[in-house]
Amino acid sequence: MEKEMLTAKEAAEYLNLNDKIIYRLVREGRLPGARITGKWTFSRFQLREWIESHSLKEIGSFPLRSEPRTETALFIAGSDDLLLGRVLAQILHAECPELLTFYATLGSLEGIRAIKEGTAHLVGVHLYHPQSGQYNLPYLGSFPPKERPLMVNLAYRTQGWMVRPKGPPAFGVTADLFQPGIRLINRERGSGTRVLLDYLMAKDGIDSQKVAGYANEVYTHLEVGLAILKGDADVGLGIQPVAESLGLRFLPITTERYDLLVPQGNLSLTPVRIFFNLLHSGRFLKEARALPGYDMRDSGKILH
Repeated sequence: MEKEMLTAKEAAEYLNLNDKIIYRLVREGRLPGARITGKWTFSRFQLREWIESHSLKEIGSFPLRSEPRTETALFIAGSDDLLLGRVLAQILHAECPELLTFYATLGSLEGIRAIKEGTAHLVGVHLYHPQSGQYNLPYLGSFPPKERPLMVNLAYRTQGWMVRPKGPPAFGVTADLFQPGIRLINRERGSGTRVLLDYLMAKDGIDSQKVAGYANEVYTHLEVGLAILKGDADVGLGIQPVAESLGLRFLPITTERYDLLVPQGNLSLTPVRIFFNLLHSGRFLKEARALPGYDMRDSGKILH
C-alpha cells in the first residue's frame, strides 16, 4: 500500500521534479505542503489533486462535448471530498486505467461556474441555502430551465469543528471563536464549508472581522486539519474522516448532502457513464463504509 505522507525527496520523485524546485514551490505557496517538526511533509492525495487541478487550468474553456479527447478523459471540479478523491485515485484507476481523470478542487460555487462554462463533465457541491434550509437544489435556479444539470447524490457526510485533542484553548461552539487566543483556519470563498461557516457566524451574530484567522484560507479539508495539527491554527471546519485520520478532536455540527451535478448531455459520454457505474459497485460501497462520517443511503440516486 502506498504511504500517504511523503518527505520532500519522495515528493520530488513522485512529481519528477528537482528537490530545489519542490522547496521553491512550497515556499511560494504554489505547492501544498506542511512543515511538521521542522521538516516539510507532503500528502500524496494533495499532490495528486495539485497535478490534476493544474492540468484542468491548462484546458481553458473549450466546449468539452466537441473535444475528441473527452472519450478518454474525465474532468471533475467543485468541492473537495475525501471519498470522491479516493474513487478517482484508487477505484476508477484500477477498474479503468486507460481513463485519464482530472479533479480540480475549486469549491462548490466555482464548480457550478465550471459546469456553465463547459470546463468540467460533472462537479461536486455541498451548498447550504439558509433561506430554504436545503442543500444544493436552490442553487440550480441560476441555470436556464432547459440547461439545468441533473443532481445525483454521492453521499451524506458529517461536517464539524476540528481541534487538537489537548491543545489550548478549549473550544466547543461557534461563539468560542471570540475567545482570546483562538485562531481560525478558514476555507476559500465559494466553498460549501465557507458558506456553512458564514451562516453559523451570522446566526450567532459574530463579526468575522473580529475573528482571528478568518482571512487565512486554504483549499481542502486536509489542509485545514494539517494547519491545526502543526499548531498554525486552533480550530477549523472539516469533515470527520480527515479529523480522525490526523488524530484531531471532532465536534460534529451537521450532516450535509454532497451531490454531483452533471449536464444531461454529458451522460452519453463514455467516461461519465463509467464513473456513474462505479457508484453502484460493491467496491465503491466498501470504500465508503470504511470512512467515518459518511452515509450512503441515497448514493447514485437522481434527486432532481
